Amino acid sequence: MRFLSLKASQSGSSPLIPIALFVVGFVLICTTLSARAATKAEIYGHVKAGTVLVVAIDDKTNSVSLGSGFLVNGDGLLITNAHVLEDSSRLLVYVGNQEVYSNPAIVAVDPDRDLAAIRIPLSSAPALTLAGQPSPEGNDVMAVGYPRLTDVLNMGFALHPTIVPGTMNGIIQGRSRTTYRFAPFVQVTGHINQGSSGGPLVDLTSGEVIGMVVLQVPYLERARDRNGAGIGSVMIRSGIGYAIPTTVIRQWLAENQLLAEGQSSLPAAASMGELLPSADRSFVTGHIVFTIAQVLPKDSDLYNLALYHYEAAMALRPHDPRVLRHIGMAYAALGRFDDAIRAMGEALDKEPESAMLAYELGLAQEAKGLTSDALLTWQNFLAYAKTAHDAQGWQLKIQEAVTRTTIAAVPSLAGATPVSTKER
Repeated sequence: MRFLSLKASQSGSSPLIPIALFVVGFVLICTTLSARAATKAEIYGHVKAGTVLVVAIDDKTNSVSLGSGFLVNGDGLLITNAHVLEDSSRLLVYVGNQEVYSNPAIVAVDPDRDLAAIRIPLSSAPALTLAGQPSPEGNDVMAVGYPRLTDVLNMGFALHPTIVPGTMNGIIQGRSRTTYRFAPFVQVTGHINQGSSGGPLVDLTSGEVIGMVVLQVPYLERARDRNGAGIGSVMIRSGIGYAIPTTVIRQWLAENQLLAEGQSSLPAAASMGELLPSADRSFVTGHIVFTIAQVLPKDSDLYNLALYHYEAAMALRPHDPRVLRHIGMAYAALGRFDDAIRAMGEALDKEPESAMLAYELGLAQEAKGLTSDALLTWQNFLAYAKTAHDAQGWQLKIQEAVTRTTIAAVPSLAGATPVSTKER
C-alpha cells in the first residue's frame, strides 16, 4: 500500500486516491482473511454446536432410541429422522452437551421420507445452513452425531458428538421407507454407525449441510478359528452410508411451511435433474438383482426387489419391449403368470424375432395350465422367425418344448387362443 500511495503522490494525483486504494486493499485483505477463517476446525466447531442428541423413550416397552438431529433456524427448529421418534411416549433433546429440553413440540413427521421436525425454545446453538444443490463427487464430507453412545457412556466418557470423515460418492436412486416409491439419496464412504441417524452430513469445502444421515450398509463376515474353520458370523460396517439430500429436506420443509433461515422455498431447478429417476438405472439394477435371484433359487424377496426396480423402469417407459420382457420373467418367477403372460405377450408383439422371449412366454403359459396356448406360441415363432438374432440355443429349446408338449396339447388345439393377433 505504501508503494501505491507514493506513486500516486509523485504523479500529482489527488490525495483521495491513495485513501481509496487503501480502503479497497483493506477490504480485499479482510475478505481473504474471512475466507481463510473457515478452516476445518472452525467448520467442525460450528457443526458440532448445531448438532443435537435426540432421545426417544417408549415407556410401554421400557425401550430407548438414540439418534441425532440438527438445528435449521434460529427459532429452535431442528430436524431428525422419523424412525428415531417412532413408538416413543416422550422425548428429550440435548443441545450443546449442556442443555436438556423435555418433551419438545413435534411439528411434523413424515415416515415415508423418514423426516421429522421438532421445535425447542430459543437456544444459543447455531443453525446449520442447508445446501441448495449436491456437492461435487469426490468432495470431503463429514457426518456429525452421537453414534454408539451407550458404549461411549459405559466407558465413562462424557457426552460429546462424534465426527466421521467421508467422501462424497454422488446422488443415487433408492426408494422411500414405507411406500417404496423413488427417492434420491446421497451416497458416501465413511464408517457411519448406529446413533448417527438424523445427524448432518456436511461438505467440508462449503461448510453447508448436504444431507441427513439415514442409514449405513452392514455385512456379515464369516468368523474363523486359527485353523480357518468357520465358527460364526460377525456383522461389520461396510463403510458405505446414505443420507437424505438437503434438496429433498428443503422441499419437505417448504411443504410444511417450515423454511430454514436464508433458504428459498424450493430447491434450485438445476440441481433437481440429478435427483430424477432413471429408467436405464432402474432396469440395470433390476437385472442384476434378478440374476442373483436366479442363482439363489426360490428367494422371493430378491425377485420382489428385482420386480420393484423393473416396475420403476416400466413406469417411465411403459412400452419398452426390453423392460416388458424382463418384468414378465420376474412375474413368472413369482408365480404371477397372468401378469407375466400379459407383459411378455406385449413384448413379443414388439420383438417377434426374439426366441428367448417366445420361449419364456410359452413357459409362463404352460405353467398357467394353458398348454395349447404355449404350443401355439412356440409353433408360431418357429414358423415366423427362422433366423432370429438370438435363436442359437433358444430355438433348440423351443423345438424341445414343442416335442414335449405336442401329444398333450393336440386334443385341445382347436380351442386355443393366440396371445396376439399379429402374424408370426
